Amino acid sequence: MRTSVKKAFLDIQNEENWLNEQGEKGLMLVGYHNGIYEFEDVSPAKYQYKIDLPAYTGSRKKDYLDFLAQSGIYFVAEYGGRVYLKKNAADGPLDMYTGNEEINQQVKRRYTYLITIGVSQFLLGLCFLIQALQSMQQRGVPFWIVLVVDVGLLISGLIFFIMGIRKCVKYSIPKEERKLWE
Repeated sequence: MRTSVKKAFLDIQNEENWLNEQGEKGLMLVGYHNGIYEFEDVSPAKYQYKIDLPAYTGSRKKDYLDFLAQSGIYFVAEYGGRVYLKKNAADGPLDMYTGNEEINQQVKRRYTYLITIGVSQFLLGLCFLIQALQSMQQRGVPFWIVLVVDVGLLISGLIFFIMGIRKCVKYSIPKEERKLWE
């Protein structure tokens, strides 16, 4: 039986954790598009999921996915640069990145978009604010509406930027710990 679930995540790690909870319940992810997850009930089998952001494109990406399939890790869907992968839990753990540098590179790829959105929104809000202050002579209702929107862009830009930095720091391996493993 197929089940569709519409859900949105801002944090890729939380999305991955939620998918793994569904896999523990015996739900196999069969598709994903635009926030809609399609699951098939395959109880008592259990699946593990990983969201990857491969640095490859074109034929190299296809070769990479073929290599993963030979390892028992199967491609489910791709959306927005994210590749959704699954593995049967009975076949062992789904560990893709084991080296410290690989883990840190993956964390940077996962959360760089938050930093990019934050910087772009902040700069856009700043440009609009400067333009509004220079060009609007009358300080009537339209001015205050523009001012509120511009300040909103500045604040949301800061929020996205700080959230991106915090996620990178939270999920990356500290330098002290990296030296212990080398």
